[in-house]
Amino acid sequence: MIIRLTKEQIGLLVEETRKKYPIEACGVLFGETKHEQAVVRKIITSHNVLESSTEFQIEPEEFLKVLSEAEKESMQLIGFFHSHPAPPHPSASDVRHMRLWPENIWLIISSIDYDMAAYQTVNNRFRRIEIEVN
Repeated sequence: MIIRLTKEQIGLLVEETRKKYPIEACGVLFGETKHEQAVVRKIITSHNVLESSTEFQIEPEEFLKVLSEAEKESMQLIGFFHSHPAPPHPSASDVRHMRLWPENIWLIISSIDYDMAAYQTVNNRFRRIEIEVN
């Protein structure tokens, strides 16, 4: 699996991470998935209701609203993004939540150096996803 983002989208993710630090930035990725490629068409930034530097949560009502809007635009949920005040590796909490959202991609951005990594759980197996920037 590959997740494709534009340079502008990467810039938005980095800026959101900078702006929200030390709180974890978070949001939702929409677009289309086919042939082992997830193409991000829209990024929705969200408020981290936990106001935490080590965990994030998107308010359920907000999530349902953006999910409904994306469906009207013929986009599907690709996954989520959030920042870490450390290298972009899933925390134990991330891994638990990833299992609740199988096949969705979790893009993690380090607030230290803005390095990014993407992960996915498929058939209860955890794997890293390649990121391509166009």
